[in-house]
Amino acid sequence: MNQLTHGKVVLATGAFDLLHFGHVRFLEASKRRGGPGAKLIVVVARDKTVLNRKGRMPILPEDQRRELVGSLRVVDKAILGHTRLDLLGVLREVRPDIISVGYDQKQIKASVEKLLREQGLHVRVVQIAKFGPNGLNSSTGIKQRVARRWTNRG
Repeated sequence: MNQLTHGKVVLATGAFDLLHFGHVRFLEASKRRGGPGAKLIVVVARDKTVLNRKGRMPILPEDQRRELVGSLRVVDKAILGHTRLDLLGVLREVRPDIISVGYDQKQIKASVEKLLREQGLHVRVVQIAKFGPNGLNSSTGIKQRVARRWTNRG
């Protein structure tokens, strides 16, 4: 039997708009939390979900964001989120042992933990520490940097 079948399943989620090194480090750290032979499943947020959560559409469309995330060596499988935000449905589908959230997702962590308690599900939620210099570890920071450079050209 394959060693992968013995490892824990780690679930990570995100928009992953303008994929950057901070995303890669987040996903690597997430998979490590599952231990040897862990399998990393990544749920990429739908365009509509990004719009509802962040108030703007992502730059890259959902199918391209999923494809990019799925192409990373650390990712075992990348899937799109449900068309209606449905964490419980995703949990039933993926059946993770661990859910990994980013350093800036304290509110999401709390709401996931509450849902798990309410449903009687025994899934560990871990928060991954911030990686890298400010401004280059978030898609928003990168977009702002590009905008500043674009405006200072003329």
